[in-house]
Amino acid sequence: MSLIRPALEAEPYLPADAASATPSAVLVIIHYHGGKSHVFLTRRSSALKSHRGEISFPGGRYVDSDDTFLATALRETEEEIGIRFRPEQIAGNLRAVRTITSNHFIVPFVTLQDELPEHRISASEVESVIDAPLIETLKSIEPDTEHYSLAKGVFKFTYDGNVVWGATARILKQLYDLLISK
Repeated sequence: MSLIRPALEAEPYLPADAASATPSAVLVIIHYHGGKSHVFLTRRSSALKSHRGEISFPGGRYVDSDDTFLATALRETEEEIGIRFRPEQIAGNLRAVRTITSNHFIVPFVTLQDELPEHRISASEVESVIDAPLIETLKSIEPDTEHYSLAKGVFKFTYDGNVVWGATARILKQLYDLLISK
């Protein structure tokens, strides 16, 4: 995990960086369980208007009262999975990604934890959680030929029958580039 910290962005993104996209932020929670690093993912509720049933990181849309993208990631994480993180627990952020279909500009923040407290999902936003072994999941990378019509050079990851694609996969690809392909 020591490879992640130096690769995190030094300059924070600002909401204006989203330009005409919807500004959003997520929290990439990497923690240890059973002696292995895991990444905490959620399956979005099938009742949501967009990206229903998709695998994502906890997070959501920026609102003016958040002031920063980090505040968005922390607020949304607490709302969705009931875990409160403090700003000093955040190691930094990866490069922002954009969704292809819904025009969201997503800033992924990273926290590295020895262990996680018990989570509590908000059923209106989250259907379930997926606590995936990080390295095993990253090594499952393959071209996402199903979505080539939306964008070329896209990838997907699979864990326990769950397919991660889209913006979440582009965030995981950054971790793959840092931890596996080096």
